This record gives sequence, C-alpha cells and structure tokens, in this order.
Amino acid sequence: MTTVTHEHEHVDEHAAPPAPTGWRRLTAPGWLRVPWMIVVFFGIGAGITVLVRWLEGWHPIWKGSIITTVELTTVPLGFLAGIGTFDYWVRYATGAPTAPEDHSGHGARSWRDYFRVNTDHKVIGVQYLVTTIFFFLAAGMLAMFVRAELAKPGMQFFDNQTYNGLFSVHASLMIFLFVIPAFAGLANFVVPLMLGAPDMAFPRLNALSYWLLPMAGFMMLGSFLVPGGAFATGWTSYAPLAVHQPLGQVFFNMGVQWAGASSIMTALNFLVTIITMRAPGMTFWRMPLLVWANFTTSLLVVIATPFIAGSQFFVMFDRVMHTHFFDPGHGGYPLAYQHIFWFYSHPAVYIMMLPGFGIASEVISVMSRKPIFGYRLMALSLLAILVLGFSVWAHHMFVSGMAPWLRVPMMATTLLIAVPTGIKVFSWLATMWEGRINFSTPMLFAVGFVSMFVIGGLSGIYLGAVPIDIHVSDTAFVVAHIHYVLFGGSLFTIFAGIYYWFPKMTGRMYNERLGKLHFWLTFVGFNLTFFPMHLIGVQGMPRRVADYAPRFADWNLFISIASFGLGASTVVFLYNMIWSWRFGPPAGGNPWRALTLEWQVTSPPPIFNFDEIPQVVGSPYEYGVPGARHAVLNGDRAEVGELEEVRRT
Repeated sequence: MTTVTHEHEHVDEHAAPPAPTGWRRLTAPGWLRVPWMIVVFFGIGAGITVLVRWLEGWHPIWKGSIITTVELTTVPLGFLAGIGTFDYWVRYATGAPTAPEDHSGHGARSWRDYFRVNTDHKVIGVQYLVTTIFFFLAAGMLAMFVRAELAKPGMQFFDNQTYNGLFSVHASLMIFLFVIPAFAGLANFVVPLMLGAPDMAFPRLNALSYWLLPMAGFMMLGSFLVPGGAFATGWTSYAPLAVHQPLGQVFFNMGVQWAGASSIMTALNFLVTIITMRAPGMTFWRMPLLVWANFTTSLLVVIATPFIAGSQFFVMFDRVMHTHFFDPGHGGYPLAYQHIFWFYSHPAVYIMMLPGFGIASEVISVMSRKPIFGYRLMALSLLAILVLGFSVWAHHMFVSGMAPWLRVPMMATTLLIAVPTGIKVFSWLATMWEGRINFSTPMLFAVGFVSMFVIGGLSGIYLGAVPIDIHVSDTAFVVAHIHYVLFGGSLFTIFAGIYYWFPKMTGRMYNERLGKLHFWLTFVGFNLTFFPMHLIGVQGMPRRVADYAPRFADWNLFISIASFGLGASTVVFLYNMIWSWRFGPPAGGNPWRALTLEWQVTSPPPIFNFDEIPQVVGSPYEYGVPGARHAVLNGDRAEVGELEEVRRT
C-alpha cells in the first residue's frame, strides 16, 4: 500500500484575489452579472426573431411560441455569460490579453466556491452530485404524484394531459438530469485522482459542461408553467405525436440539447484525460476498472449522443419551420424518428450502466479484500458492450410496424449482449467467493446492485424475445424492467459510490447505522414497488395510462403504498449526508485500506491532488498479495526498481 501524502498547505499564490467593489461588482463574473445579462440576451433573441419575421412578412410579427423557442437558446447563453463561463474564451477569441492564471477560480476554500464557476474537478464533481440529487428529489416527487393517481381506478387528482406530463418529466429528469450526470459527477471527482493527474485535461470546458446541466433541468421543470402544461409524450417523445403537442414540448426538445451538449463535453474531456494524463507506469492494463468503464462510456456518449440531438432538431423543425420529416401525409417517415432515437437511446442504457459496473468492481474488490477476478476479461467485456450496444436498438420497435425480417437479427444481437454482461456478474461473484467481506454500506449497495441487475437482465432477455415482447409491450412489465435496470442497477451503484467516496470528498465519515438503514429501506421498498409490476404487466396492465381496469386495483394500491415507503427512505440518506458532512467524525486518508491512487492522498485531497507525481508499479487490485503496491509516492522511488525486479522474477 502506498504512503499517504502530507497535509497540503495552501500557499499565497493560490489565495483568492480581493473581491471587486462598487459598480465593478455588476460587471465581474458572478451572480450579480447574471440578471442583466439574461435581460440583454433575452432582448437579442426577441429582437432577432421579430426582425426576421418582419423582413419576411410573416404575421403576427410577435408570435409567442416562436419567440419562446428562440429564447430557450439565448436566455441560457445569457446565464452562462453572466456566471462567467465564457470570459477567458471571449478575451482569447477577440485578441485581448488574457488574465494571468492565479488559480483563484480553482479549488474550494469555502462553501461559496461551490456556487460559482470553478475549474477544480473535485469541486465540479461535488457540484454535479448535489445538483443531480436535487433533480432526483424533484423527479421522485413527480413519481409520487403518479402513484397517487394510480392508487385507485378512475381519475382522482389529474386529467390525462397533466398525468402524462407528470410521468414524462419524471422519466426525463431521472435519465437526463440524474443517472447520466450523477455518474459523470462521481467520475469527475475520482478519475483524475485514480490516474495520478492534477486535474482534467480541459478544466474550463469541464466547468462549462456542469453549468449546462441545471439549465436543462429547470427547463424541463419549467414546462409545467407554460400554457398547455408540461411535455406529455414520455421521455421517448415519439413523433408525430410530439409535433402536435403544446408549447411545453419545446422545453423537452431544448432541454435534451443542453443536457446532451453537457454529456458530449464531459465525455471528450474524459477521453483526452484518460489517454494523455495517466501517471508514469500506468499502462492501460494497470488502470482501475472505473477508469475503463468511463473510457468506454465516453466513447458511447461521443458516438451516440448526436443522434438524439438530431432527432430533437427534426421534431423542432417540423413544429416551428413546418417541415415534414415525420408527417406521413406529406411524404414523411414517422418510424425514422424511432430508429434515430433508439440508435442513441439503447446505447444510452449502457451509458447509464457501465460507470456503475466500474463502481461495483471497485467496491467489491476492496470490501472482499481480493483481486478482481478476470481483470482483463472485465475490461474487454466493457469494450464488447460498447460495440454490441449499437446493434440492438430495434428491439424497442418489434411492434412499431418496422420490417418484420429485421426482428430476428435484432433479437439475436439482443440476446448476445447478455454474454459480456454475464461475464461481469460471474466475475463479481468469483471476487467475493471466499473473500473476507466487509458488509459496510457501500458493499451492501454493490451486492444489492448485482442481485437487482440480474433480475433486470433476465426480464430484458424476455423482452428481447420477439413473441414475449409483442405480448408485454407497453405494459407494466416494461416499467418493472427499466426500473430494475436503472433503479436497481444505476441508482444502487450511485449510492454505493457516494458512500464509498464520501470520506474522500468531505474528509468525514458517514453514519454507518443510518447508511445500512437506508440500504434496507431502499432494497425492500424497491422490490415491493416494482416486482409486482411484472405480474400485472403479463396480465395486461398498460403503462402510461391514468385509468385502468378494476381487476388491477388491489395490486396498484399495494404498489402505491410501497412506493411511498421507498420515497421516504431517501429522507434517511439526505439526513445522513448533510449531518455527516457537517458533524461526522474525521476520516483518514484511506479508511477502506484501498490501493487505488485516490486513497493515497489526504481526505479531502489537496487542491492539485498530488504534491508529487506518483509512480505506478503494479495492479490496483492486488489485495492479499504481500508487499503489493499500486503506486509509490513521497520519495519512495528507490523501491520502484526493486519491485519491478521482483515482478519479473
């Protein structure tokens, strides 16, 4: 195990400069500049729209729906300009002398640093996590409204359009504003540390990618406030239905664009960081599996995300510019939307799973005190999922009316992709076999993930088989499947990662008893909520409807009661995190006795991560091997040659 570096001391050149005074406070980047910059950019957007409509002779010149669509681009740009994400680049692009780098915008010296543009990957990681947990709570509240409506047959609280908006915004927030960016937040904090790097490759781009995220989330939530209500077409937003929705639909189209841009920026940053900034001695086969997972995920994001961006642009063109991409009455092809959308959205399932695979691998190996079983095959299976993930999209379309001959090859590839996933499950089980397992909270969530993901994977194999899929398509069975994959899979690993790296992020330990209580409440509440959906789904209970046949009433009442219990379990998590961050006992540099590099520095880490560049000398998972080290720091370079000689002999 490597030696923990000494406590990092802040030196004068890293201190924040004096705050601006007087009128300069309004022009300096920050929250005081945001309001008037938003007003300016709002005026620019409205002015351009009115001018173009006047020049073209279109009436009315002031058309609210068109102006709103434009403002969903210009107002966010005004916010970004006000908060200060563009300042450096604007000066650079205009040829003005750039401000000298004093590192005042890098690192957290007080809580206020988390509320401004910051280039420190650790601060950005925490910003991501706190923001995504907020949207997780908002989406969960919408789910409670949905379950309240479904507790009894008939219409209790909402009309059909409002109900459709509730589950649509719920799903969109959970996918685009929680699961995907929460994994990005954990990786933002951990991956550069695991690589032995001082930061991400592009710190300013990293900061910008975060600030795109809250705009997308509030855009989706704000759709409830516009005439006609929220977008009500589900998170899939199928055309041509989406083309004929109220104005709230545009908020989904643009929210996805902003969230997608954030994902692409983050993925490019990860790729460059992982490829170019690894510590000396860290070959690809010495990288931790979390780094491998984020490497393959980033490749998926860069390749696939432009497709969903294109699909939403086409829908907006049909709405605003009166094109006919998806209008069959004018030669359009509605199924094209589904092909484009699912060519992104099935790889997106793996974007929401692969980082969790990496987290589970880290936690299970450390808590079992054993080397990860089949390390290289685990890494290669990640790459296999990357490749095969682009060959299975049409299994979502078996009942869409697509060419029948396409069903069989898509069914075959869908079943084939279970092989690399199965490799991972068996590897985790083999790693735990005869291990000295520490069932702390991170391990409980990791083991819970394995069990829940196996159930979700098995139901996915059922849905991949054409005859079964035709029978249960658009039923509660599909709802059960996606929640076992994304809640039992993604959310359990997110919780495992938060608890595992909480000491490193905050320098304090969480309350273990509350952590275990949170796990068991979540595990039991989750299964009581979603497992019965398999049963009523097979019997014909439809999804995405506010009313249903009385024969499903008892099961739906049971599911609704269980769902409220599941929602209440989150209160334990929030209390534990907030109280422990403030009052938890101090954490050492390496409370889990892990080998990976992030645990070889203080908790929380120094501003620039390492006081000296680490030298990687071995695998990150050699638990139980006497004298094993992943890396050496603090002047232990003399041991490197000796260790390498021992390995060769």
